Amino acid sequence: MNQKALSFFQQHYAPGRIGLVGARDAVGMLIRNGQRGLTADGNASKWSHTFIFGDRRNDGRSDGSIYIFESDLRVDPKHWQVLNGAMESRVVKWCGDEIDNACVLGMNLTPQETSRIVSEGLRLAYDDQHLQYPVGELFGTLLAILTGRMGRRNVFDDRYAVQCATYVRMTYQVIGKDPLTGETHISNTSPEKLYQSTKFTFRQMMS
Repeated sequence: MNQKALSFFQQHYAPGRIGLVGARDAVGMLIRNGQRGLTADGNASKWSHTFIFGDRRNDGRSDGSIYIFESDLRVDPKHWQVLNGAMESRVVKWCGDEIDNACVLGMNLTPQETSRIVSEGLRLAYDDQHLQYPVGELFGTLLAILTGRMGRRNVFDDRYAVQCATYVRMTYQVIGKDPLTGETHISNTSPEKLYQSTKFTFRQMMS
């Protein structure tokens, strides 16, 4: 357990805010390196995954029981389990030893706007169509980064699947506060692009 990351999220948590993490495992580094073309220095991005903070539940867990909404693909061979697509999780999922970096982003939102963001995250997580995690779109976004076509639709866009950053952006679109309006096609949204958005008024990084 990365207690530093967990304490950081507990300190800066608020419903509707956006969490970013950078993992150093194989998948995390693949995603971070794939975003080199977006960083100012050309180095690997600090970020490999992003999610929306939901509510905090008093269920007696030591991690504070902060729930999040996200799109993810995770295979657990130990329990013969595959988790694919939009889902509800606990923030402790992203507080493992493989996490190098963490960040929390937010805007000045009204209670009504916050409620709508969380409601949309919940709706997407439990929608009957169940949005999947699009592995193909990751390569489409990489291609868009390499060719400078982030503003165009992902060549592997799937209407029934969303990347993690696309999922986050969709929740903000319901309140008309898309952090990347006019900059990046929603199907090419990446954690690094969310991090770079100047529309966030709250920004904290784990130090």
